[in-house]
Amino acid sequence: MSTDLSVIGKGKPVLVLAYENYSPDGGEALSRLQKVKGDYHSRLDFVVADLGTPQGFAFADRHKMFNGQAVFLKQNGEPLEVTYIPTNEQELRSQLDSKLATVE
Repeated sequence: MSTDLSVIGKGKPVLVLAYENYSPDGGEALSRLQKVKGDYHSRLDFVVADLGTPQGFAFADRHKMFNGQAVFLKQNGEPLEVTYIPTNEQELRSQLDSKLATVE
């Protein structure tokens, strides 16, 4: 998954995961997103805010995010909601579909 936060606000919705290396919470959330990413990549960019880098840490701090949380951003970069990634794949898909319906 990309760590390029510069895609935010470039015309496509973005889901950014706050991720800390070697952390079970972030790793499990990342794995769940990887499972569904292929079905959504044409409509949604998936990005990791690596908390071990200044840029990733600053992004997470600005959005008051913790490791394993994600923020859904509109096409213009405006945040919709900070949330945890559901453990159930169907619930995750439902959440993504709901957020995308709001912005499309």
